[in-house]
Amino acid sequence: MTGPGPRVNAERRERARTMAFTLINARPSPFGRKVAIVMLEKGIPFDVRYDVPWGDQTCTPDYSPLQQLPILIAGPDEVIYDSAFICDWLELRFPEIPLLPAEREARLLAMRRRMLGERLMEVAQALIFELHRPEPSTPWVDRQTRKVIGALAELDRLYGQDTTHPGTELDLGDIAVATTLLGVEFALATGLSPDVAALRWRERHAALDRAVSALEPRPSFEQTRPQMMDVNLQATVA
Repeated sequence: MTGPGPRVNAERRERARTMAFTLINARPSPFGRKVAIVMLEKGIPFDVRYDVPWGDQTCTPDYSPLQQLPILIAGPDEVIYDSAFICDWLELRFPEIPLLPAEREARLLAMRRRMLGERLMEVAQALIFELHRPEPSTPWVDRQTRKVIGALAELDRLYGQDTTHPGTELDLGDIAVATTLLGVEFALATGLSPDVAALRWRERHAALDRAVSALEPRPSFEQTRPQMMDVNLQATVA
């Protein structure tokens, strides 16, 4: 089976330029950053609108039944939510700059990295929120910490098997892993997270450090650095 021809690809690129995309995001969110990087890598123009989902003036429930960010408004009648689904939607709608390998085994490996990166972010977020509670549950904290340790070790193993990856190309797996790890690093550096030893991933995982360091200079990463927002996590989780 052959892919779309040059004329079809040109039409798709022109359609992307004329569509009015708006990404509703939270300033420090690695989930929203992942979507923004995908759109930049694919050359899809978009505007960004920042929101605080738990704020009094939030617009998030108007667009997402999950009441979570990010949200991609792709037109008056098309709203896409959940970062993983948005990335899948973009990959299918705009495949001419692919972010998943065509070869089966390479695609499965990219999907595995993506899954681990996304689940790691969810676990790390749950751990951070729990530690902000007035009386954190020690068994819960211990369990989430073990998950963090396990996911980091597996990702380090996967990247350590191929010291040339990522190189000049990247895929959805790399984006999910890097935005998660850089998001954790941002949370530690800004005090959004307590100083948890298990979250200091660069100190223990050389292959991950090498892979993420190779991605950080890319324009799509430089343009989407996380920013602080006015949030009191202790009050939010109390």
